[in-house]
Amino acid sequence: MDLILRNVRFPGQSVAQAIAIRGERITWIGPDHDAAQWQQPATQIIDGAGMLVLPGFTDSHFHLHNGARALSVLRLEQAESIADLQTRLADYAAANPTLPWIIGRGWRYRLFAPGELPTRHLLDAVVPDRPVLLTAFDGHTAWANTAALQIAGILAGADTGNPFSQVVMGNDGLASGELREAPAMDLVRRCIPSPTEAEIRDSVRRALRELAALGLTGVHNMDGDEAQRTRYRDLAAAGELTLRIRLPLSVSPDTDPARITDWAMDARQYRNTLVQTDAVKLFIDGVVEAKTALMLAPYADGSGDCGVANYDADEFIRLVTRADAAGLQVCVHAIGDGGVQQTLDALAQAQQINGQRDARHRVEHAEIVDPTDLPRFAHLGVIASVQPLHVDFGMDRDNPWWRLVGEQRLRYGFPWRDLLQAGARMALGSDWPVADPNPLRGIQVACTRGKLDGSAADSDFPDQRLTIAEALAGYTTWAAYAGHRDHELGRLAPGYLADLVLLDRDITTIPPDQIATTRVMLTMVGGRIVFTR
Repeated sequence: MDLILRNVRFPGQSVAQAIAIRGERITWIGPDHDAAQWQQPATQIIDGAGMLVLPGFTDSHFHLHNGARALSVLRLEQAESIADLQTRLADYAAANPTLPWIIGRGWRYRLFAPGELPTRHLLDAVVPDRPVLLTAFDGHTAWANTAALQIAGILAGADTGNPFSQVVMGNDGLASGELREAPAMDLVRRCIPSPTEAEIRDSVRRALRELAALGLTGVHNMDGDEAQRTRYRDLAAAGELTLRIRLPLSVSPDTDPARITDWAMDARQYRNTLVQTDAVKLFIDGVVEAKTALMLAPYADGSGDCGVANYDADEFIRLVTRADAAGLQVCVHAIGDGGVQQTLDALAQAQQINGQRDARHRVEHAEIVDPTDLPRFAHLGVIASVQPLHVDFGMDRDNPWWRLVGEQRLRYGFPWRDLLQAGARMALGSDWPVADPNPLRGIQVACTRGKLDGSAADSDFPDQRLTIAEALAGYTTWAAYAGHRDHELGRLAPGYLADLVLLDRDITTIPPDQIATTRVMLTMVGGRIVFTR
């Protein structure tokens, strides 16, 4: 289809007001009065009504499957206390009497005072007769009632086989109900009846509609597997995929290295502009709130605990090196400064063994970075993939993050400006469903965040804010670079794929604290309109 978008504004310039699109790509950008030369009898004309046109937003850290499934479970992000959570749980159970399991997501660690933990008894008091499993907002801790633990056969405890993960025990010698990290949570999750493939695809379709309305034209999906790979390729082939997906496949400690080579071969054979699978994802550590993030020095609670790595050090290096040798991009979840350092060490060894190439490996999150490691990102060509909305968790004094990191390390928390000044490349995302997927909210927070110590703007504590131009680039040009697609995405230019959004306000000129009030009026992916208001 040929299409001309007229009467639009480009940020920072007044010469061009029109875009001509043929098929998937932009063919021309120029003055509105010259647009007619590109018009054919069948050309669709869209009047942009003077609105701002930008490249489509790409979220560089996303969980589409988990987010889509979370749309149909009990949502607990707004629970303000344990009593509030219990009321919401009771109401949901009463409204869904035939559900065999009560599944929820989104509770926050701030509900518990220091030293308090989620217990099965708190859930039993509300729903004693059906299994309940509630996952924390970050997906790294789950909370189960007695019925769920009994069905899973772990009420008396269980060994996850990985010191990184644990079934937390109570003072009575039985499982408390708290499950830390995936191996422990999976002991219960494997007992939950699985949704059908048709149900999963319906939830994905619903999510795609909501994401298109936010202006998202691409996501880097960080929990991939073969089932998702098949699903998204099928949706793309059927014309139902309304955004571009980069799908790193997950590598756990028990992954057969031969599978990594197989994934690389498959990625080279499959060619589609909507689905990419030439990457892998690993977890070196967990999260601060659960004390599973790997630290260089102990947590600030006096426990002497530094966290535990998810992999044996040698095994981690072997897996990273294998993926790098296969030509795959390596994305590593690393939140603690110890996790970041081990990741950089492994990537440096892989580079030494395999040679240097344009790999664009990534550290996902990088919430705490030791200052000695800042310049290593640029030296190794490693991208810092960060999530602006996560800083809200760090600034919340009632959240364990602030307390466990401790005042000595606060200055190294969420060090976005420090990373840029050290020459690092960066990409921005949300980690949905951990945080709001709205990229305009992410841009606003990146530009307006306060200092972690709560000090004034003129204090000597580091100011890590981004400029509006930098935050916008984080969701466009920088995201395209992080996905190895900067040659065809992230910019509005002839030859580039026609992924774009129209906004009702110019976010480059309004006060930064108003950016999130901007509305997406139109979203286009490859010349196809996937949302219009």
